[in-house]
Amino acid sequence: MDIATEKLVRVGTDYKPHADLAMSWKASADGLSWDFAIRDGVKFNTGSTMTADDVVATIDRVIAPNSVSAGAGAFAGILKSVKVGAPGHVVFTLDKPFSDFPYLLAGSNTQILPADYKTGTWQAHPVGTGPFVITNFAAGQSITFKKNPTYWNKGAIHLAGVKVNEYKDQQARVLGFQSGQEDALIGETIPASFTSALDPSKYVVRTQPEAGFSAFVLRVDEKPFNDKKVRQALAWALDRKAIKNVVYGGNADLGNDTVYGPTDPVRPNVLKQRDASPDKVSSLLGSKKVAFTITTSSTDETQALQIQQQLKKYKNFSVKVNVLTADQYFAAGANSPWLSAQATITYWSSRPSPSQYNDFLYRTGAIWNASHYSNAKLDTLSSAYDSATTSTERQKLVNQIAKIEWDDAPVIITAFGHRREFLDKNVHLPRFAVDVDYTGAWMSPKS
Repeated sequence: MDIATEKLVRVGTDYKPHADLAMSWKASADGLSWDFAIRDGVKFNTGSTMTADDVVATIDRVIAPNSVSAGAGAFAGILKSVKVGAPGHVVFTLDKPFSDFPYLLAGSNTQILPADYKTGTWQAHPVGTGPFVITNFAAGQSITFKKNPTYWNKGAIHLAGVKVNEYKDQQARVLGFQSGQEDALIGETIPASFTSALDPSKYVVRTQPEAGFSAFVLRVDEKPFNDKKVRQALAWALDRKAIKNVVYGGNADLGNDTVYGPTDPVRPNVLKQRDASPDKVSSLLGSKKVAFTITTSSTDETQALQIQQQLKKYKNFSVKVNVLTADQYFAAGANSPWLSAQATITYWSSRPSPSQYNDFLYRTGAIWNASHYSNAKLDTLSSAYDSATTSTERQKLVNQIAKIEWDDAPVIITAFGHRREFLDKNVHLPRFAVDVDYTGAWMSPKS
């Protein structure tokens, strides 16, 4: 809960890493270690002072062999160890050079907690360095916060408190906002189909590009998608502009079957933009028939149905759609539908570095590689990108990586949906890139 806790680094609206609990950082000449200077004078809401020991203990918990943290996967194969360095400094030692390392410290579950924190006790004893502290926690209903009187930057906090209501799904969130239970509808990208009933004239509506996307993933180790021509034909069959309009209400950038989106500093510049091409489909498949089922959750149901509808125009494809609840779709275990079904659509939220998408979606043997794809050259190029430090090197590598992803098409990415935020007109909230930033937020009287 980033209202009550903070990370070493935050991603700014320029999509670059900025100081938060870390003041500055520097990589070693070989790129295998990073030295972070920790901010002085920061206190936890318990009254104790945050130190480098707390930072080390927090990250050690995340990367421990028995870790159940959602953030552990981001560091796998990258971070070897962390230790206290010079006074007020923390040193991270890497398994390999990774020039985007600061971004990882702005990622999931990297909020700094005390060294003596016991895993699993946060809800009962919420602790953090954030601008607000919890005053009431009603499980499954709401969390209420008040301004933290000992916050290190308390002059930037203008709200007396914040209340966050919890909902069973995104549609319920939208209905809560529409009924006046919420002052703002922000955070995760919400499908346009859920917000279409909101009258934009009643609110402040903000649109912002995102790195997140819905990945249409194909099992390459099973029929029919073990045939690259079938995957390519499917990629060429889709009308991406229609998906942009129907699924995202026009609020999206077109995708081109690579993970590089509109917010990434380096994007491929050598690929032809795919669009619906019956001629391409015919040349790749001829009279071949391709039958398959798309399995997804309710979050991506609209996209699955749109793809099914589009493919009905082709004699080659016969498509069924299987929509599961989120609990069913993301069930634990190796046979979880989102990791094992022959074709899936899964929303991947914005991540600070495109390398994370490559490592999770494409790298050989990755635990979230739902396509079961393997390409040794792509693995090598991805590692080279991680260690590259100049824009020229990175552009060359991105072009090569993207060409393989585009040509092999184990994952089809049709669009990068924009985050669309709805605020009551009396709410004044600074723009944010990844985590909601309540510093600087204020409210004017309702008219």
